[in-house]
Amino acid sequence: MNVRACTLAIFLISLIVFPGLASVEQDYEKIDIHARQAPEKLQYDVKKLTAYLVKPARNDYEKVRSFYVWIADNIAYDVQLFRHYNPSRYQQILPDDVLKRKKAVCQGYADLFQEMCRLANISSYVVGGYSKGFGYTQKKVFTTADHAWNVVRLENQWHLVDVTWGSGGLNDKMRFVKEFSDDYFLTDPKVFVINHLPLEPMWQLLECPVPVTAYAKGDAAVQQHLTKSPQQCLDYAALIASYESKPAVERELFAAEQAYAFNPENPVVLARGYMNIANQLMNSIPRQLSSREAIVEATATQEEAVTYLKEAEQLLNKVKDGSADPEKQLIKANLKTSEQNLKGLKNALK
Repeated sequence: MNVRACTLAIFLISLIVFPGLASVEQDYEKIDIHARQAPEKLQYDVKKLTAYLVKPARNDYEKVRSFYVWIADNIAYDVQLFRHYNPSRYQQILPDDVLKRKKAVCQGYADLFQEMCRLANISSYVVGGYSKGFGYTQKKVFTTADHAWNVVRLENQWHLVDVTWGSGGLNDKMRFVKEFSDDYFLTDPKVFVINHLPLEPMWQLLECPVPVTAYAKGDAAVQQHLTKSPQQCLDYAALIASYESKPAVERELFAAEQAYAFNPENPVVLARGYMNIANQLMNSIPRQLSSREAIVEATATQEEAVTYLKEAEQLLNKVKDGSADPEKQLIKANLKTSEQNLKGLKNALK
């Protein structure tokens, strides 16, 4: 049985404008007008809409700008989903469904932007992380990712995009106020990191990533870190290249290991990585095992899955505040199923 943890990054969108936000110098006036004139009949099919949005674009910068403008202008923040969010019950909303609903939380915004980039053959990823904005209170530690945004590669350079924050914000009555902003389109990484800290440090796109301890201390500590003498602390381009070179089934675990090493206060992120790799292993076992050799191989695979699940269970036991209870329930169910399957395979070998 394939039981997979599904979580959603949530964020109360900030209306604060931060000075110094910067993007690549381009004249986007014509492409902005084009994006805002998208025919209604195309706005419910992501393939047709993407084809329209990229049609007059002269380069990839204009393509992603067109995506950003259309999404920010047309997708509203789903306050009701935010209010009733339950990570153990959340089902991912697909890009076409986001278009039909015309609203989403940050994961939906990021997934829609990601799908448009995919259709336009532009490299992009959804990034999860820790955020600061409206309603944020200073914390000593960050234990849970609460937001999602994108990274996109243009002319072999990575850039940062947050369509959710570019679309508007919540007022003091928890109502969404639509207000387009350029501030989170291809933003300078040294500015973006003030209120966005990705789970994996490579996605900060900084040679010397801001540590989570400095981020937790506040903006002044982040700025102090950024003004240190330049030094090669992290080859983020090499890490991203290593990430991209791995098979799809290994990428998530690689990222989870990076995230946990960066912030050991968040063991859930690595536990989820272990759960997912365990489920992938279990799903790789054929339903029909026609030979003893096949049973031996399946037994080894099942044992590996059980090992990952037990490691995930140990990580989750470090969380005492109840925030990881949904994951603990999933682990318990997965481990029970996996151990039963393993017992059956061993019996078949007798």
